[in-house]
Amino acid sequence: MNNLSSKNRKYIYLLIIVLLYIPIMLLGMPATNESEGGNLAQLRKKYDLGESAIGNVDPSSSTMNLLLLGMRGIATNQLWLQAEHYKNTKNWAGLKSAVDSIIMLQPHYAKVWEFQGWNLAYNVSAEWDSVEDRYYWVKEGGKFLARGCKRNEKSPDMHWSVGNLHSKKIGRSDEWKFFRKFYIVDPDEDSFSKGPDPEFNPEGKDNYLVAKEWFDLANEKDKIVPQHIMIPVLFRHYPSRALLDYADTLHREGRFGKASRQGWEDGHKELTEVYGRMRIVVPPGEIMLEADSEDIKALAEEFAPPGSNEDELREYGEELARWVLKYQDVANYRYWRARSSIESEQMMMIAHKDVYEGQQLYKKGRLIQARRKLYEGLSKFVPTLNQISQRNPGLNINNLDENLTEEIILAIIYFTSTYELNGQKPPENYPLKEIVKGRPDILGRAITEFHFQNRSNN
Repeated sequence: MNNLSSKNRKYIYLLIIVLLYIPIMLLGMPATNESEGGNLAQLRKKYDLGESAIGNVDPSSSTMNLLLLGMRGIATNQLWLQAEHYKNTKNWAGLKSAVDSIIMLQPHYAKVWEFQGWNLAYNVSAEWDSVEDRYYWVKEGGKFLARGCKRNEKSPDMHWSVGNLHSKKIGRSDEWKFFRKFYIVDPDEDSFSKGPDPEFNPEGKDNYLVAKEWFDLANEKDKIVPQHIMIPVLFRHYPSRALLDYADTLHREGRFGKASRQGWEDGHKELTEVYGRMRIVVPPGEIMLEADSEDIKALAEEFAPPGSNEDELREYGEELARWVLKYQDVANYRYWRARSSIESEQMMMIAHKDVYEGQQLYKKGRLIQARRKLYEGLSKFVPTLNQISQRNPGLNINNLDENLTEEIILAIIYFTSTYELNGQKPPENYPLKEIVKGRPDILGRAITEFHFQNRSNN
């Protein structure tokens, strides 16, 4: 080749490049309606590795990544820095633009969607004074996460994150009373005609019921691609907890009757008949949280080594039973099974109602009537809590769930305040007094809630 002219060598190099390009083109040929494409396309289809298998494909995103060639990583890092700068300088339009650009470059990186969705719903929303403005950014975070699910359809983590936002940010934040109202009737009445934002809550359902749908989807995705958020026994718990939180929130809002009772019954059914019957993988095999002796026997026969005799099967069953108890403790399953069963009974509902009505009477300045109602409510809690303890050995007044504990302590604060406002000393003994000393962490939160409720009332 040394005898060839420079021009001829260039022609030969060009010919070699063309010849090498032909097999590359044949191998990488995309699939069409008429053809399965090249070997790479066929392998992507066989192992479900194509971009369309992950989620919806955005042509503009693909074009952007193609144009940047090997510079995508540098561009992405710059955009992340810009997004953080815009957030710190409160340039919300710039932040939204930077985030949109980031997801064009990293459409299938779930952590981008999760981080920025959280950032919008929690961090950015907290920067605003108006509750309506805060809700707007909560919606933006929720919509952003929902878009992420479309681009990452197989990700259980993404679907769980959406459900968690609808559940906790709408239902448990400091502004939950406003957010739950806005969830059904959006404050932007000009845009949404006294209804919900259809992109955020298309069917106008309660936020906890929408959260349950997302958690159900997450559980379905988890069967195909394992989630990476928490241990499976807790991850699978969320649909039933959404229903239990829904029923509990109806009581917090003073809504007692058929809807709240049905909510507890539905939550109990979901907990015991769906979640409780799910198969959970443990080292010896598989278990169910609702497994009885017959279930344990059947599971032992299914997973014990072949040829095991009767004694070995019994020992294997005892090992599985220990795992059932262990995982019931991890998920606090026995407590919620007892609590959801008792909450649907009339006495427990009346206890919640008496406490709620006593607080409303207090806010109206009717202290004597409020004191009587609060005392009646606290008194009715005692036998129902004893029932929960009987159905859940080892439970005591100091390890109830946080929501119920806060409700009881808040009722006690209202009750003792009816004496203090009249210049009197509260009685030495009253129902459930011991719970205040046993849960100082909840006491501080309840005191804050008491002052908040009565400041806003005045």
